[in-house]
Amino acid sequence: MSTRLPPLATLQAFEAAFRHQSYTAAAKELSLTHGAISHHITSLEERQGVKLFAREKNRMVPTEHGRLLVTKVRQALGLLERSFAHAGPTEHVTLNVSVLPSTASRWLVPRLSGFVALYPQIDLFVDVRATLADLAAGDADCAIRFGNGGWPDVQQVRLMGDSSFPVCAPNYRDGLLPKSPKELADCTLLRNPWLPWEPWLHAAGLDFREPARGPSFTDSSVMMDAAAAGLGIALARRSLAEGELQRGRLVRLFELAVPDPYSHYFVWRADHPKLAAIFALRDWLLAETRGVA
Repeated sequence: MSTRLPPLATLQAFEAAFRHQSYTAAAKELSLTHGAISHHITSLEERQGVKLFAREKNRMVPTEHGRLLVTKVRQALGLLERSFAHAGPTEHVTLNVSVLPSTASRWLVPRLSGFVALYPQIDLFVDVRATLADLAAGDADCAIRFGNGGWPDVQQVRLMGDSSFPVCAPNYRDGLLPKSPKELADCTLLRNPWLPWEPWLHAAGLDFREPARGPSFTDSSVMMDAAAAGLGIALARRSLAEGELQRGRLVRLFELAVPDPYSHYFVWRADHPKLAAIFALRDWLLAETRGVA
């Protein structure tokens, strides 16, 4: 009987492609290649003997057969998740989630009250660390990571991408803020080795490079604090800067933003005994990042 069942990876690829109507977006979410998603869909279409998608310009639009099949696939995937969730969602559980310091302070913590209100039975232990937690060794139950995905031995789902742009305090240089990118040559550019200025300067068509001297920070959150204090202009990631921009501590200088090559992912072990709590956190994070590229 098992020989008649499609592989789980094929069903996951089909569901993601249906939801995004894009093989590229599905591949990004599942940390696969576009070719791998296409192979999964072709394999499933051959098994079913029908076309599941039709290309319309840049979209892969599900056919009627695809729309009928996805209902069954989602029911099956949901049943599998519930079957492997050892801890019931009503039971009290402590969940250790590993998060980068800047992501924790600037993005996760301002939103956590919403999760606590939904799941008072789940006590989150936010393990703030700059190093990669080894989930297989039990360093944490799950993690929010920033990278290109594809980590071995863990399940992962892409939460959102990111982009960077210059920010500074509204009273920087007594409010005489640069009006064009070329005026950055006369400003103090705060530096971070993990977020170099070169890609943004190149995209802006500027011919000068990031300065070799001046204030430098290894933590993006601290660098934004320095910018808010008037020390200079920082290149900030959108996900980390949005709260400071809303509060007026920082102002965005130009419309130009450079997409980051990395994305934010949620990762966990498929055999973890706290899957119900992990799935609750995963689904809440996906809801919080829905609509964010």
